[in-house]
Amino acid sequence: MFHTHSRYFQLDRRNLVYLKFIVEAYEGLATLSTVNREGAIVRIGYPHFSSRDVDALLHALGKEIEMTEVPQPADCSGLPPAVPREKEAGHAG
Repeated sequence: MFHTHSRYFQLDRRNLVYLKFIVEAYEGLATLSTVNREGAIVRIGYPHFSSRDVDALLHALGKEIEMTEVPQPADCSGLPPAVPREKEAGHAG
């Protein structure tokens, strides 16, 4: 089994479907789950070996839609922990 990472982002609710479509179009790269629909917080989960590709995709998407990386919400305790990032939560990209 692969070691997986999770990152959390908040975005405009109007962009949820678009983001899910794009992320899942890269089949096997990452998955997207809505953690909080009202707050438009999503979890992007991916295997460790896909980290660079996921970073590149999120960087490119951050130029198209506004999405802010946020800490793992407290109500997500059953999910894998968020990946510690070198920089603080902020705009993706």
